Amino acid sequence: MRPLLVLTVGILAAGPALAAAPDTLFVEVDEGVQLEVLDWGGDGPEVLLLAAVGNTAHVFEDFAPRLARHARVRGITRRGFGASTHSINGYDQRTLARDIVRVCQRLGIARPVLVGHSLAGSEMAWFEKLWPGRALALVFLDAAYDHSRLGELDDMAPHPATESPSRADKMSPQAVREWLRRARGFVAPLGEILALFRFRDDGRLIDATGSATAPGLIRHALPPPPYESLRAPALAIFARPTLAARYPAHAVFDDADLALARERVRIEREWMATQVASFQQAAPHAVVVVRDGANHHLHLWDGSGTAMAVGVFLDGLSD
Repeated sequence: MRPLLVLTVGILAAGPALAAAPDTLFVEVDEGVQLEVLDWGGDGPEVLLLAAVGNTAHVFEDFAPRLARHARVRGITRRGFGASTHSINGYDQRTLARDIVRVCQRLGIARPVLVGHSLAGSEMAWFEKLWPGRALALVFLDAAYDHSRLGELDDMAPHPATESPSRADKMSPQAVREWLRRARGFVAPLGEILALFRFRDDGRLIDATGSATAPGLIRHALPPPPYESLRAPALAIFARPTLAARYPAHAVFDDADLALARERVRIEREWMATQVASFQQAAPHAVVVVRDGANHHLHLWDGSGTAMAVGVFLDGLSD
């Protein structure tokens, strides 16, 4: 088993503005189902970025150009979200993994590097199990969990009441973005805000663009991910929560909610330790990094540092 590397929080400087908007294309993966694919260009291994459930490929608009210094970078918006087809079915893990394979086939990507955030890690594991040897490498951005067991956390420790967006927070895309920064602790690309929500001509929020049923269908009866099937080189970066990282607005909590928040963070840290150990046992060849005090959205919270870590890993694939 590889040693566990634990890093305390240290966010790298963002640096200058990066690349222009990506090219956009739509790839048919099933009858009547097209997926949005964003292409940021670059040279090197062929990277496919996979967003969390609830996000689109636009969530990587700031992160992807940094990674394009090391690789050819594209991102996929899964079915049910954003501009991809909102199909009535096809949300099981095998079908979602097959969608990734079909994107590779259509675009001539022989051996992709899959870089996924959050629940995308499960799709990556199924991709590896069902098409062994196809992936060149796998990168899990706080994604190498058994997501079928997330309900355990809510059973052990409920969330505190958290801030909902006010009327003022819904007055423009920029206001929504600022609310996410204040309440969730990360800055989402404006392109992601526009992909996730519909706005009136005067800028006011109307509603979400995604399928109302897709998130629940994906999470329903979610099977344990087959991490024991991983054979490709793998990097797993875990975000170990702290009170500030998990609840950025905790300063406004009352005493009862603050106590709930502290207990939730304690339980999450313990649960995460068991998940890290389980992943290491299932995939002993994987490089595992734990960032203490990091936000779950690693690519948004510290895009520079996360891209650097992934880039170093990618550069090492040819060694």
